[in-house]
Amino acid sequence: MKRFLYLYLLASVVLLASCIKENYDDCERCTLTFSYTGDVTWDIFPEQITRVNLYVFDNDDRLVQTKLIEQNELKAFQGTKLNLGPGKYRVVGVGNGFNKTEVTNTSATNMAEIQMQHPNLNSGGAIEGNDSLYLGQLEFVMPKDDWYEDDVPFRSSHLKVSYKVEGYFENGASQNSSTRAAAAKPDALELRVKNLLPQTDFTNTANGNKTTYNPTFSLKSGGVLDSYFNIMRHSKDSDVEFELVEKSTGNVLNTLALKDFLTLYPQIDVTKQEVLIPIVVKFTSMGVTVTIPDWLNVPVTPDFS
Repeated sequence: MKRFLYLYLLASVVLLASCIKENYDDCERCTLTFSYTGDVTWDIFPEQITRVNLYVFDNDDRLVQTKLIEQNELKAFQGTKLNLGPGKYRVVGVGNGFNKTEVTNTSATNMAEIQMQHPNLNSGGAIEGNDSLYLGQLEFVMPKDDWYEDDVPFRSSHLKVSYKVEGYFENGASQNSSTRAAAAKPDALELRVKNLLPQTDFTNTANGNKTTYNPTFSLKSGGVLDSYFNIMRHSKDSDVEFELVEKSTGNVLNTLALKDFLTLYPQIDVTKQEVLIPIVVKFTSMGVTVTIPDWLNVPVTPDFS
C-alpha cells in the first residue's frame, strides 16, 4: 500500500513538473466549454446534444486534431481540454453525429467543402433521415505562455419532421372492408420526401445535389401510421415535397409541397433553432385532407400581467 501511494505521488509530481511555466509542450492549456441556447436565453445543451466530434484546424484551415467527447464525459464536464501550441485555430464541433452521419472531405482547407451527410448518400442505399445535428464553431488565438479559456456556441443543423397518417385503413385502403384490418401494417404506405438538400457544410449551410429520403412508418393504436425523422435545414421557400404512395397499387395518394404547408400554417417557423414540422394526413369518407395536430391549433391568450 505504501509503495502504491509513493508511486502515485511520484506520478503526480512528474505530471505537474511537465506543465510548469518553463515547459508548456505537454499541457492542455486550452479549455473549451460548449453551449447551446436554441430559441431561449439559457443553456439547453445537455437536453439536446449528447455527443460531440471536435475538429481542430490551424491558421491555414488544415485539420490538425480530432477528438470525440461522449455523453458520460459531457456530463462530467460540458466541454474539453486541448493541448495546442501557440497560434491561430478554428474548432468545429459536430453535435449528435451518430450512425446517420459521416463527415467527408476534412482535408479540404475550406469549411464550405467539408460536409455532414448520411453514410448512404453516395452508396445508393436508402436514407430514412438525418441525425439531430448541431454545429459549433470558434476561432481563437492560443497564447505562447498562458492558458486560454473560451466557449463554443452551437447552432441547429436540422429540422424535425413528424408525418402522421390517420384513417387510411378505414377510408383509404384499396381493399374492401373485410380485408382492411389485415392490411393494417406499417409498410402499407411509402413516404417519399423529394428535392432535399442532403448535406450541410462546416459553415452550417445545407447544400448538395437534391435527393429523396424514404422515412419508415410505425403502426400506432387506431391504425395510425407515424413517421418521425430529421432533414437538413431548408428555407421556407424550398421545393421540398412529400409524396405518399400506396405500396400495393403504386398510386400516389397525396402530394404536399413544404412551402405551401408553411404558408398555410405560419406558426411553424423554420428560422427558429428548434423546429418541428408536424404534418397530419387524414383520410375520411369525403377524401384526403392535410392539417396540423390539434395542439398547434389551440389559441394562445397573451399574458399581460
